[in-house]
Amino acid sequence: MVDPSALDPELRRELEAADACEEIAVVYDPVPEVLEAYAFEGRIGVVAVVGAGAAAEAAALDAGAIEVLTPATPRELALARLRNAVARFRSRLKLERAVADLGREADTNERHLRLAAQLQRSLLPRSLPEVAGVRFSTAYLPRDFVSGDTYELRLLGPERVALFTLDAVGHGVRAALLTTLLRSLFRPLQGEQVRSPGEVLGELNGYLLDAQLDESPTAAFCYGLLDLPSRRLCLANAGHPSPVRIRPNGKYERLGGSGLLLGIDPAAYEDFEVELEPGDRVVFFTDGADPVYDERFLRKLVELRDLDLELQVGGALGEVIALDEEGRPEDDVTAVAFELTTE
Repeated sequence: MVDPSALDPELRRELEAADACEEIAVVYDPVPEVLEAYAFEGRIGVVAVVGAGAAAEAAALDAGAIEVLTPATPRELALARLRNAVARFRSRLKLERAVADLGREADTNERHLRLAAQLQRSLLPRSLPEVAGVRFSTAYLPRDFVSGDTYELRLLGPERVALFTLDAVGHGVRAALLTTLLRSLFRPLQGEQVRSPGEVLGELNGYLLDAQLDESPTAAFCYGLLDLPSRRLCLANAGHPSPVRIRPNGKYERLGGSGLLLGIDPAAYEDFEVELEPGDRVVFFTDGADPVYDERFLRKLVELRDLDLELQVGGALGEVIALDEEGRPEDDVTAVAFELTTE
């Protein structure tokens, strides 16, 4: 049996000080069941003081003691081993607590991101416009919970449809906030008067520049205005991939040019107008992580032109979207398409 009073006075004082800490217990000649109980709980480190003998030391370590001392351990060595064991155990507890805190914070952040994703999706059109002579289709695949992409399909009275795709530069919450801001500032009408796409983009660009936001956020935005009686599409483009027109015979063309991204410099955005024909399909789409994504997507759209519009767009995207190791798109993916039917 170990007599604590027979230990070196300084070592005894350090053992008593360690035992006074809530995360350390000093136990003399412990039976294995006691050490195993402490080890199972995991929040208290046990320093075992045992009688001389390698077998007793090994048994205490096997049962979960963080350090084992004997009366025969030289004083300086015993003090160093005790201090190191206590410091290591406290560091381990601190790390475990930090990891637990991060886990709780991550859970909270994930809940917040899921809520943000729900709110962001709630801003999207709840249904596609029902218009005689036109079919619509959309695709929306965020890379993360929240997206830097969004789209709009909105009837402006009985004869016009406003549609856009928007891609904020970057990813994550920052891009999603910019997307939400631009959606809220989108004003296709002035009173009852329909505004031109170029005028609308110019106003959005001015808002971003005047806001003087940190890090000067930018966005690509393509806005089209479809006049139903004349089948004319007027659009303006701010740094966005040009929409593509696909004819029934497989010929296709990109529509319009592209101006500066929103948020870079004061700029005027030109309107481009084209008259469409029955059977034409037009696809607005954001770009992907792959530098040749646009061309690959266009080729697939042409290959699948005989399918229904929704199957054509979905099938083309399925062929060209790059996925990461977790099976997520490497970039946000959005497309809005319409077809002028012969009805």
